[in-house]
Amino acid sequence: MATIKDVAKAAGVSIATVSATINGKGGVSEKRSRRVWDAVEAVGYSPHGIARSLRLGRTQVIGLVVGDIANPFFTSLAKAVEARASAAGYSVIVANSDEEPKKELALLRMLREQRVAGILLAPSGYDESYRQALFRFADMPLVVVDRQLEDMPFDAVVVDNVAAARVVTDYLVRLGHRRIAMINGRPHLSTADERLRGFREGLAAGGIEADEDLEVVADSRMENAYELVQRLLTLAEPPTAIVAGNNLMTLGAIQAITDMGFRCPEHISLAGIDDFAWSAVIRPKLTTVAQPIDQLGGSSVDALFACMSATDRAAPARVITLAPRFIIRESCGRAPRGHSEANR
Repeated sequence: MATIKDVAKAAGVSIATVSATINGKGGVSEKRSRRVWDAVEAVGYSPHGIARSLRLGRTQVIGLVVGDIANPFFTSLAKAVEARASAAGYSVIVANSDEEPKKELALLRMLREQRVAGILLAPSGYDESYRQALFRFADMPLVVVDRQLEDMPFDAVVVDNVAAARVVTDYLVRLGHRRIAMINGRPHLSTADERLRGFREGLAAGGIEADEDLEVVADSRMENAYELVQRLLTLAEPPTAIVAGNNLMTLGAIQAITDMGFRCPEHISLAGIDDFAWSAVIRPKLTTVAQPIDQLGGSSVDALFACMSATDRAAPARVITLAPRFIIRESCGRAPRGHSEANR
């Protein structure tokens, strides 16, 4: 097992500098602090953050790391996780990565230092350096939730995002829409990639060729979606329907439609992935694909408990896939006259 001396040697600093950095004390430059944390990862050092955990081996606490706690989806997920964990006698530490892989990895280190019993993670990274860094946590119980990482040794609990995007696209095609836009989340995250795939499959099934000009990336942010929808609606041939890849982007889209003086669904139809409490309150009431968040949170905790009690850590990673539910409300209508036959 690596020691603080190993960290100091790898970082080329004193033991006192390593101790000050790990314990959050002042006086360590940003450059040296970065070297220390890089060395901590490199040698696999885990400082003991809680004295009690030295005796028990772990605490009655699990960690939940989400991408954006301001997103109602993650807020609801945290509530579902806490309910299931509490029923089993565990507390939950919720940490927000702000969709920044470096911050996420620092949070994972902190949770390991605190001797949490296990971690639920909605991963924010995807490249090889991120995957290598995350692989260093394979020695502890960790389950990926919402977003999947292929070829990694972690169980995952996810929703069928391809089906979610396809069902809403199929619906818009049946309403006669031929120019359908997709506002998507961050590229390379499994949720965004799968929803784009489902969107394209829905178009293809309806005999519609995908148009890259109608596929825009808003990074799952409301303000980005607002700006992009304004641009889409000022195209020479604007879309007659929009699929928004998450709840925040749906809100940005409906605000842009309203601010530009368009009526929904008379002028343009809008459907979103991720149902949320305001979907049936906003006018028009929003057509959405609902994710089974209570089931997602509960199943994730169950999978983590199974991982915590497993004796064979080398077993192949399992993926639990849950089905979404399509909710038709008022924000989608038939394509405006003159558009439904276009591009046939």
